[in-house]
Amino acid sequence: MASPSLPTDLPLRIARVIGLTAPAIYSSLTFAYSYMVTPPLITHAPERLLAKQWLQAYQYAATFVPPLILSGTLSNAYLAYTTPSSKLRILYASAAVLVWSIIPVTLLGFEPYVNGAGKWKVQQLLKDEGYYMPEKQGVMPSVYVHTAKPEARRWAEGVEMRDIARLWARLNAWRYRATALAVVLSGVGTCLW
Repeated sequence: MASPSLPTDLPLRIARVIGLTAPAIYSSLTFAYSYMVTPPLITHAPERLLAKQWLQAYQYAATFVPPLILSGTLSNAYLAYTTPSSKLRILYASAAVLVWSIIPVTLLGFEPYVNGAGKWKVQQLLKDEGYYMPEKQGVMPSVYVHTAKPEARRWAEGVEMRDIARLWARLNAWRYRATALAVVLSGVGTCLW
């Protein structure tokens, strides 16, 4: 007896689920970071503790952001490619672009400025505890190396950690909005298919 074959639309179903859930999870976590995690830290944590907490939260995000962004982008791009409707293609392609936009904005916008300033400030505040972060080598940034441009480092030296965390939370909020819009576009596309 032959084993049953997978329905031909199974890849589409999987892409629809991932195309909606990956950016929705990312959007929810980003919202939580900006509006539920950072404000109490800024309000109540002493500066050195805030530096440790911000750094840990920032570094932890690197474990879940890439898989969510890549899977959400690829799923929506696949749906845009396979749909027979030009209207749906625009919806899914727009969702894919919005989700993908998180990567270049993070690498080119956040890392050299607010993320880099945060890491620089953390090292300043914790150097008497032996904390040291190496300089970036090569092209790709990392959450474990310094990435701040000189002007971001100078700015970090003149402000408190809570100022950096506050700015980070405010700037981070646009990312949840971009991926929330991607969820809406992908959802509309899925409902209209």
